[in-house]
Amino acid sequence: MSKFNRREFFQVSTIGGLALSLPLNLKAGGPKNKKEKLDPYFSSVGRFSHSFLRKIANKYGSPTYIYDWDLIKTRYLEFSDGFKKHYPKVKVHYAYKANTNLNIVSYLTSLGAGAECISIGEMSFALKAGQTGKNIIFTSNSKSEEELGFAIKNNILINIDSLSGLENLEKVLKKVKSKSRVCFRINPDVETSSTHKHISTGHKFTKFGLMYLNGDIYKAAKRAIENNLISFEGIHSHIGSQILESKPFEKNANILCSIALEIKRKFGHEISFINMGGGLGIPYRDNQARFSPERLASIVCPIIKKSFSKFKNLPEVWLEPGRYLVAEAGVLLSRVNSVKMTDITNFINVDTGFNHLARPIMYEAYHRVRILNGKSKTKKFQVAGNICETGDMLTKDRLLPKPEVGDILALLDSGAYGFTMASEYNSFYLPAEVAIKGKSDYLIRKREDFDDLLRNQKIQKSLI
Repeated sequence: MSKFNRREFFQVSTIGGLALSLPLNLKAGGPKNKKEKLDPYFSSVGRFSHSFLRKIANKYGSPTYIYDWDLIKTRYLEFSDGFKKHYPKVKVHYAYKANTNLNIVSYLTSLGAGAECISIGEMSFALKAGQTGKNIIFTSNSKSEEELGFAIKNNILINIDSLSGLENLEKVLKKVKSKSRVCFRINPDVETSSTHKHISTGHKFTKFGLMYLNGDIYKAAKRAIENNLISFEGIHSHIGSQILESKPFEKNANILCSIALEIKRKFGHEISFINMGGGLGIPYRDNQARFSPERLASIVCPIIKKSFSKFKNLPEVWLEPGRYLVAEAGVLLSRVNSVKMTDITNFINVDTGFNHLARPIMYEAYHRVRILNGKSKTKKFQVAGNICETGDMLTKDRLLPKPEVGDILALLDSGAYGFTMASEYNSFYLPAEVAIKGKSDYLIRKREDFDDLLRNQKIQKSLI
């Protein structure tokens, strides 16, 4: 199959619908690889021993998410300190969509992180975690009047995504007779070749951001500057997630800087911050190279310094990491229910599925797997979930030791977009969550039970 072209995909989709956008040479079942080379099996689970994780699984049951508190701190300091080595004024806002467990967001607040939020729920989590409105960003392409009112009331920075969104905010401000802090999310039309199409957010065919190419950002800036109920503080761009290449970040920095300079030239207005968004990826595979925050800072910070050398005050650089801070800290522990050996495919059937870890089915994501205390020779297996769907495969072909029924299997790097995307599909209970700090373990969310499945249902006897 020819290399996927995202631009062609979206161009055709917008004209003739999604079905017409599929490559003409894509036959049913997809391409067949003659002989795919499989990654070798590694047994390491970071600082944890197999026996320790088995003990946790036996103590709290399975499936269970565990989070390494010490690693969360390490990753946060890597990001914060890495940028501060290259720029004098840096502010890190944790992207709550990655993981909203109240203990995690409260811990990151204590370390100095602000909050980047998408909904009233996430904004409420941030306030509950000890944030003030000054340190919260409300970013959404589709903000309701209720959400805008909540953000205004709590002095939360509102990240405007469109001219229509700006009009909606103006109406609400006039209605509540209050002022609001705003920034503008820009669509810079930057491609990210290493990113899955569902999480590439910076190209011109996405739903996100004021268009840079057609000048919408300048129309929005002019309106905001002229409105005495709006304090226009900065500009923002988030180009995607799981990015492991420097060019998109570099291009995005150049575009944001040029826009800020043009706003000053046109309107005499100097912004107080430039928000680079998040998106820095992690190494999901063994022996994969890491793209460090300091390396990213060494690329984009000189661009920003040079561009704003004639500003009265150097703007702050804001960042919105999510995955980088929590993904590697998380492990999903599950139990092997059965092992199915066939002439075609071998399956390890576990007690969890895409209802608890949606990334493999949604993004074709790769998660490393460990059979805890697996001592046999490796064979080719697929790890199958317990959901009644053919697509519920947590891995494709992997070389793994053959487990025994009852063994514990660990899915690594599950701290981001794991529990936060989980559902009760098939009426399975949501997993427990456990924090590991040093050698101590703490239950931070109990496992659901049947009462939790019923919690919002109203039984109407007249209907039965």
